[in-house]
Amino acid sequence: MATQNNLKEELLKQANATWSGSPCAGAKSIQEIIAKDEVRVRRMKKLTIFAWVLVVVCFAGAGAIALMPGTPQEFLPVLTIAVGQGLFIIAVSFTVSLYVRSRALTMHQIQASLASIEASLKQLSQKNQ
Repeated sequence: MATQNNLKEELLKQANATWSGSPCAGAKSIQEIIAKDEVRVRRMKKLTIFAWVLVVVCFAGAGAIALMPGTPQEFLPVLTIAVGQGLFIIAVSFTVSLYVRSRALTMHQIQASLASIEASLKQLSQKNQ
């Protein structure tokens, strides 16, 4: 996994920037992290759909080949099972990865929303004092 800025560190930077008078600098970096996460989720969604389509095509193709006359029947089940299992494992791992990435994106969005609410509350409390 490539090294990237931790959202928690970015939120702390935003809080420090807000206290020093520049709230936009921290918010930009948080939005960049969320945008990168959204791109990763979209890419993983496409890969997951493609993997599941390959699984279906593999088994449909094996069924079509089995119906053809003159096909050697002893190699077909072994080949179908080996390729099908490999594609199935890949599709399941992509599905799990998509779930984890989408949950992480949701949590980052929640953290960013809470940080903006906290910044707004701090500004209101400073105005009231």
